[in-house]
Amino acid sequence: MLEDLHRAEQARQALHDAGEIQTWAVRFGLLGDENRLKILLALHRAPGITVGDLAAAVGMSDNAASHALSALRMAGVVTAARDGRFRRWSITDHEIHDILHAVGASHSTLHPDH
Repeated sequence: MLEDLHRAEQARQALHDAGEIQTWAVRFGLLGDENRLKILLALHRAPGITVGDLAAAVGMSDNAASHALSALRMAGVVTAARDGRFRRWSITDHEIHDILHAVGASHSTLHPDH
């Protein structure tokens, strides 16, 4: 028996978009992995970084960093731009970017537009 029909209806309406819920579950799953979170924090601070520099910055092997970046790319969170023989990685998901701000991640002079 419902005690407060109005509140129950409001709570039910919060769940109306199953696709949106799935999208956020994937985002939070990506953020829940320590290595991927380190990579996202580093990319947030230094967009356009290469895999080798990123791996060194977060204390991972190039292979492990590449694997994590691949998962993030497949989820649509990051992208790589070719620069000669290098790929320069950046965050493309604006909601992830905003979450990183919410947890205190800051930009550097490399990313001054915020």
